[in-house]
Amino acid sequence: MIQNFFSTVSTFFAGDTVMSLYWGLAVGGSLFFILNLIFASIGGPDDSADGAEDVVDADIADFHFLSLRAVLAFISIFGWSGVLWGDHGFWGFLAAFVFGLIAMSLTAWVIWGMMHLQQSGNVKTEDIVGKTGTVYMKIPGGSVYGKVTVSVGGSTREITAIAADEIPQGTLVRVVEAVNETLYRVEKI
Repeated sequence: MIQNFFSTVSTFFAGDTVMSLYWGLAVGGSLFFILNLIFASIGGPDDSADGAEDVVDADIADFHFLSLRAVLAFISIFGWSGVLWGDHGFWGFLAAFVFGLIAMSLTAWVIWGMMHLQQSGNVKTEDIVGKTGTVYMKIPGGSVYGKVTVSVGGSTREITAIAADEIPQGTLVRVVEAVNETLYRVEKI
């Protein structure tokens, strides 16, 4: 019975059925992979499971081995490898499977690496404290706020600020405290 099973498996791997399967996976997987890349580049439907979060400090937990692009890479390379080596029976299948896994792993690794290239545009409150800036909109003093422009991380940010005394527009100030996430205390320089 076991010998009959292996004989059936060998016949399947050596026959036209498996070659049709390889061709179908190769062409279909390649078309879907190309369509996915086109949609991603023009902003169309995309796979949100590729780890495209708004996170700067991503780690190994963000590695998505089974993303759509990685699976499509496996299907495509498995199919094309099967077309090339399918006439070698089980060993051709095994080679196609291994090359498919390699393609899937490389694709997942490239996506993971690209996710580490992105940066968040958010500025932390502690990054603003201690910076100098210019009063953009007069600060009346007390609890009434005005606006200050501050250079943080190579870009200019407008922050809401209060001061003990009135500070006119155009005055240089230093941010001394974060009152809350959106309000800062400043003083004249």
